[in-house]
Amino acid sequence: MMISPQTCPICDKALPATAAESKLFPFCSERCRQVDLYRWMTGRYAIVEPLDPDELEGLGEDRPVEDDDEAGGQ
Repeated sequence: MMISPQTCPICDKALPATAAESKLFPFCSERCRQVDLYRWMTGRYAIVEPLDPDELEGLGEDRPVEDDDEAGGQ
């Protein structure tokens, strides 16, 4: 099985092997990065997932991190 090269999610242009080090990653250019942002801002993209009310409770509040010893694990 051959591993296919990573491509830009907007224009499908193949990315160079060093692309992961770029500030534009995973895009090939600033233009593609801006197109993606525009699509998010205009609602063309959406994260569709059922919302669990228990996970939403207290969202944005600072919660203390559970210590493994208190949770019963080591």
